[in-house]
Amino acid sequence: MQADTLITGAIVVTPAGEARLDIAIRDGRIIALAAAGALSDAAERIDASGLVVLPGVIDTHTHLRDPSRNEREDFASGTAAAAAGGITTLLEMPVSTPSVHTGEILKARVAIAEPRAYIDFGLYGGAAGDNLDDIAGLAAAGACAFKSFRTRTPVGREREFKGICCPDPGDYFRALQAVAGTGLAAAVHAEDAWLIDRLSADARAAGENGPRSHGRARPPIVEEACVAQCLALARAAGARLHIVHCSSPHSVDMITEARRRGQAVTVETCPQYLFVTEDLFDAHGPYAKTNPPLRSAELVAGLWERLQRGEIDFVCSDHSPFLASEKEPHWNDMWAAPPGAPGLEALVPLMLTAVVDGRLSLAQMAALTSTNAARIFGLYPRKGAVAVGSDADFTLVDLRGESRIDVSQWRTRAAGAARMWNGLPVKGSIAMTIVRGRVVARGNAVVGPPGWGRFVAPGQPATSARPA
Repeated sequence: MQADTLITGAIVVTPAGEARLDIAIRDGRIIALAAAGALSDAAERIDASGLVVLPGVIDTHTHLRDPSRNEREDFASGTAAAAAGGITTLLEMPVSTPSVHTGEILKARVAIAEPRAYIDFGLYGGAAGDNLDDIAGLAAAGACAFKSFRTRTPVGREREFKGICCPDPGDYFRALQAVAGTGLAAAVHAEDAWLIDRLSADARAAGENGPRSHGRARPPIVEEACVAQCLALARAAGARLHIVHCSSPHSVDMITEARRRGQAVTVETCPQYLFVTEDLFDAHGPYAKTNPPLRSAELVAGLWERLQRGEIDFVCSDHSPFLASEKEPHWNDMWAAPPGAPGLEALVPLMLTAVVDGRLSLAQMAALTSTNAARIFGLYPRKGAVAVGSDADFTLVDLRGESRIDVSQWRTRAAGAARMWNGLPVKGSIAMTIVRGRVVARGNAVVGPPGWGRFVAPGQPATSARPA
């Protein structure tokens, strides 16, 4: 059978292991994997000699701001940045104006995104005490999962966080019960609102407002106490819990123990908790402010130990774009600085560096950046695997060479605020990003058209690509 495209000469990371294989693609799907040189009938050939083919990277935690704050990011700029960063599918959080707290709003966001997207995407819905009646409708509209914050709604951002924030344990328990009925994951930003209130008040009263004040107001116990409570509430509600952007190895230990007892719970972490430490506060101040905060070298080392043992399910960017003009004024008032940093274009280079340095294998990277996420969010085997019948989504990388991250070359509109990543040494490089058989980026050059990306929902079968 004739293929549309044949990829040749690469080492391919498949569910069965690594091998030099040729990949045949037709109508956006993989139709054959064969020994090098065994396939020849194709309209187009891509010579990938010297490269490694990974299953397309899935970034499960992004904020694109569209349509409310397009100056920070929109679906076009964000998915272009993702493509340049080796990402083939992203899942976007429900924080927007309006927040994604009903099925109709989710459908409206799909309509906004599809004409602009360079890569495939899914959307979270919100779950809190004020949208319980809308949770079933969100699932029916194709939400990939539900997101809840255990922190308070930021003042002045009520529309952005409707149906998402539930610091009250009773409200959160009711939200978990509603989500449990959908079968989808209940993702939670696990920081305890009452501890934050008390510790922030203490720090302010002591006159602390410099670069390290944010971290002192949100020490690891803020996360750990909330994780413990969320585990108990989810167990009682029968919900499938997912802990987002975990920053403490002690949180992972609680999750590992809960899984040992049979609880359905998964956990992610992010590059800012693996590749940098709280020492960056001194150099980058508000540009290094994230929630949870950057952690000590000891905690970073502890997270790495658990990542390498397979106790953390995947790594994602938590791409949270703000402009440098929003960060810069707050060097001496960290309380007022917006929390978050861009990261779409840092995720793959940093994880690839870990592979070249011997901290992870290629198989581990594939699991941590693609396969595990696809399984957890109901996208496997359509996504997350180089296998016959799967979507032809690939991240092609070159393990050779060294460089430094240069955020001036990034595609995100928030590149000016990415100072904590700028200049970090990285090894290897992204050679090509392919989404459903189409090359959307060659290195940093985005070549795919906007509108190629499509909305994906849990449990959908693999379908043919759109016509070119």
